[in-house]
Amino acid sequence: MRRHSHSQISYGESSYDHYMCLKPPLLLWLAVLYLCRAVTLPAAMGIGTFAGVNADAIALFHGLWSMQTLLPSAIALCVLYALCRRLPNASPPVRWIWANGRILLAVSAGTDLVLSLIALIRQGEIDDQALMSLLAAAVDAYFLLYILLARRVRDAFAEFPLPLDAARK
Repeated sequence: MRRHSHSQISYGESSYDHYMCLKPPLLLWLAVLYLCRAVTLPAAMGIGTFAGVNADAIALFHGLWSMQTLLPSAIALCVLYALCRRLPNASPPVRWIWANGRILLAVSAGTDLVLSLIALIRQGEIDDQALMSLLAAAVDAYFLLYILLARRVRDAFAEFPLPLDAARK
């Protein structure tokens, strides 16, 4: 039995996982990973250092990291965890995070957007750091609109695999 969200849009067979739930789109994965950057960038820099990545590339990643993005990253990290644990044996907290994931990501993107704009205003002059803040604000605004307006995102967050005990009945 296939469980569909209440959307009027029908998705192709390949849009569903083996639990018959709508797969999260790639752009949603990218949005979540971007919003988690205060956590994922240090991990990527550490892996890159051991993997022999060019020091200039590591320095570029270091320039993208900011302490102010820790709060929005912590919120998005919860959604990333739920995204990775979207399985029938998921715990009730994971199911709650997923059910509220769109709101949590919108709060994360909105907070990140506000923090980027504050950093831009505090900068006072146009330099490389101000351009990075402007770029971050633009990406945040794009992902915020995507999270709030995309029907596929709404439909994906409306579905979660049935619990194991319910699937057996």
